[in-house]
Amino acid sequence: MADPQAARARRAADRDRIADLAAQIIDLECSIRALRAEQETVQERLDAYTYPVLTLPPEIVSEIFVCFLPVYPKRAAHTGLLSPTTLGQICRPWRQIAFSTPQLWRTFKVVLLARDSKQSDQADHVRMEAALRRSRSCPLSLELRYYRLETPPLFEIIMAHRARWQHLRLFVPVANLAAIEGPFPLLRSLTTSVSIPTTEDARRRSTAFRASPLLHRVAIAQYEEVFHDMLPWSQLTVLLIQSIRIKQCMAILALAPLLIYCDATFSRHEEGVNTEDDMPSHIGLAHMKHLKLRGPNQLLTPLSVLSLPALQRLHADEASLLPDPIAALQSLLSHWGSRPREIRIGFPSLPINYAAALPSLVVSSTQRQPLPINFLHPRPGPEAAHIDERDWEEGEEAPLSEDEYSASLDSGGDSDAQDENTD
Repeated sequence: MADPQAARARRAADRDRIADLAAQIIDLECSIRALRAEQETVQERLDAYTYPVLTLPPEIVSEIFVCFLPVYPKRAAHTGLLSPTTLGQICRPWRQIAFSTPQLWRTFKVVLLARDSKQSDQADHVRMEAALRRSRSCPLSLELRYYRLETPPLFEIIMAHRARWQHLRLFVPVANLAAIEGPFPLLRSLTTSVSIPTTEDARRRSTAFRASPLLHRVAIAQYEEVFHDMLPWSQLTVLLIQSIRIKQCMAILALAPLLIYCDATFSRHEEGVNTEDDMPSHIGLAHMKHLKLRGPNQLLTPLSVLSLPALQRLHADEASLLPDPIAALQSLLSHWGSRPREIRIGFPSLPINYAAALPSLVVSSTQRQPLPINFLHPRPGPEAAHIDERDWEEGEEAPLSEDEYSASLDSGGDSDAQDENTD
């Protein structure tokens, strides 16, 4: 039987403990109220504080956002760290500014692979519509790559805005060129390549970019006959072209009298290129200042039909001038009627001192691999795996701004200041 006295003692101890706990709780509640009051005071001070960057006018923030992205016409990613979407994820005011700044959404890239799912296509569809809507009336810099024989529905949305296309990189199967028709009133530069899977496709014709009155710069990764009717050759001032036969190149040059800058890489295997029957008798290029010739073919006979009175810089691979590079250079310059102020010999292998052999000219040689068409970021792709990206408005070898082009035609000439800016 329990001791009554011991039970009374335990109850008394519990009552005392309850009183102590109640006192401690009251003390803690007072402390919590004090801490919460201090928290509210501190939070009010923080809420009242305005970060200096948030005091900037929206116009200034918008300009900063534009500078955050690659310089136009370089194309920014639409997702990821260096994208306009990131700017809209910082805070609500910045999101409103980003979404209302058309310049942030005027560049984009679309890549549609044959293996892409419908979900991937739908995501591209949503992003594209949002970008086009937010870009409003801005000119557009686009990169379109799709490797499907059928024309994707997404392309219809892009084509609806073709009047705003300004800079375009286009890599498609040749069968899809039928869906690309002008006019393109703002188009200034075009980089392109087409895949031709069948012999029947090789006979296709297109006039896709003939109605492009401002198109002056064209880069072609691999020349195909489809390009002959596709481009307004007569108005081009800059041409970069790879994997072209000499006969094809001569035919193009005959159609492009306004060329100022030409960079041509010839096919490695070509028969009959040195027969006079294959070449025009005379091609006048009165404005040509910069000429680059690459490839193993012997170019003396085909290129002797050119007239290049304004030529100032010549780059030629030594293999193109064999068997006697010095004699070939002297003969070409004589036929061209030009005296370039600089000649660069690419990949020399013969024991020739070019500077000594041509003392009246500034001649140098280089083993540096020449920049491929469209320099900057390699892009994978079945028909353009060897192409790097070139943005026409800047870069070490970016040829001729619009102002330099106009000034050159107005002066007819050879301003040293202009030439320094174009190399």
